[in-house]
Amino acid sequence: MSTDQQTGHATEAGAPFDGRAAIEALMVAPGPPALGSAYQAMTEELRGFLDVLAGAAIDTEHAARLRAQLAQMTSRLRGLEVGEPQRLWGHWTDRPGRGQALIPSYDVPKGSLEASATVTFGRFHVGENMAVHGGAISMLFDDLLGWLLARSDLPPSRTAFLTTNFRAVTPVGVELTVHARITHVEGRKRFLAAELRHGDTVCADAEGLWVELRPGQP
Repeated sequence: MSTDQQTGHATEAGAPFDGRAAIEALMVAPGPPALGSAYQAMTEELRGFLDVLAGAAIDTEHAARLRAQLAQMTSRLRGLEVGEPQRLWGHWTDRPGRGQALIPSYDVPKGSLEASATVTFGRFHVGENMAVHGGAISMLFDDLLGWLLARSDLPPSRTAFLTTNFRAVTPVGVELTVHARITHVEGRKRFLAAELRHGDTVCADAEGLWVELRPGQP
């Protein structure tokens, strides 16, 4: 067995990274519960830092001080880097936020064919005028729909396309409701849809296609 030096993916005799195995592995926590709690608390603190930074008008002195502090932390973490299968970031799939700060945190949905969750976007995801950036909304849809598929009895799949329609301004800092559902399955194709609401207002909706991965396919 060797390791891809760019991705950190383990390979067997030069074989490509197995995407199905990687997605199936996400259903198992990457560490004990105590570590999961500590990692979740850390990433929530990071999420709060990014929101505050996005809304702060700092001066030159603050910028220089933060850069130095971040550089120190980066240096300490470099010695702890691991390959993709061993990383913790985003792999706590049984916890809100999954231990990452890219996608806004939402409770892990319980449905198998459809599910709803609440979500609040912070200022880290703002576009302009306190409205959520459209790309952040699409990321949320992609993440939630992919998670719904992962919880179903269907084999692992990857996004083929995702179309997002922006119906109204999505506000920052307020609780929103997102609903996702698997609409139908045709062979290896899985068709899904989602909707993001602020009260009775539809802020955005989406429809997408996921395609089942073949064994050994990255």
